[in-house]
Amino acid sequence: MAIVLCHELFRFLYPVEPYAEVVHDDPVPFAEAHIVRLLRGADAYADAVSPYRGSLGERRLGGSLEATTADLYSTLWAELDEQALRIESTALLEARLPAEFVQKAVVGARVADIGCGSGRYALALALAGAGHVCAVDYMAKAFAAAERIAQGSGLPVRFVEADVFALPFDDGEFDFVFCNGVLHHTASIERGLSELVRVLRPGGRAFLYLYGTGGIFWETRRALRPIFERIPIEHTRAVLSVIGMPAHRFIFCDTWYVPVETHTSAEELHAMLDALGVVYEKIVGRSQFDLDGAIERGVRGAGAMWGEGEHRYLLTKPPSVTRNGP
Repeated sequence: MAIVLCHELFRFLYPVEPYAEVVHDDPVPFAEAHIVRLLRGADAYADAVSPYRGSLGERRLGGSLEATTADLYSTLWAELDEQALRIESTALLEARLPAEFVQKAVVGARVADIGCGSGRYALALALAGAGHVCAVDYMAKAFAAAERIAQGSGLPVRFVEADVFALPFDDGEFDFVFCNGVLHHTASIERGLSELVRVLRPGGRAFLYLYGTGGIFWETRRALRPIFERIPIEHTRAVLSVIGMPAHRFIFCDTWYVPVETHTSAEELHAMLDALGVVYEKIVGRSQFDLDGAIERGVRGAGAMWGEGEHRYLLTKPPSVTRNGP
């Protein structure tokens, strides 16, 4: 019941919920009516989640932050099939990057996908015309399926197991660096940005996506995590499977179990980018789920609901920038 209540709460916090054909034109009254009621119910049920939890396994937190995070996502991504990794990823990339930008910055370029996770964007970047893509993640099992697809299809993608804080690349090795939803799950956004800029050639471009701050949406995410500290992830995945949730819809376990989620204001992010000497341009997500898109469209109560939303930026490393950061 705790899992079902939290699922019912969280799925309606996005601008749209396609599985219920809901598009919010004023999300705040809905949130006010349901969040407290559902959270109280979920919290009450969580302590009695199962007398048999040992048979489902306990949440494992004994490793490093990097290993725990990588293990979580590797488990979730293991269920993605070729349709999600190869076909749907192309549509996701098109919603992230303007077509004219892809033509100028990606086609024929040496590309790095930092924190590639499942590898789906690495495949999409190769399919978009990149000359070569080097995709990096902490655990190879995260991108194992995408690696097989790349090898079987002859796509110019090489997968590497490495730490985003210590990339095994030379300074200025890449023309374009893609970093989507990664650094806010690490110990230091600043260190990650410094490494991103280091491997980017002078004059090169990058795409960066980070979580914003403020609003009911982000506060509710934080409120849900203490509940799931008492529920084994294996139990949660089993319940979500029973209610028929599609495997590619992993936003729930992503939200509920990730050990670190740092929220950054635009002012804080701009200060870090300024310190690194890069030029930046904010862009707006074009997916129906993107919070910044809903804010840009002027949805009523968007600021209260989603705060600053999400940060999506195109970066340029000026020719004069050679070494950066701490």
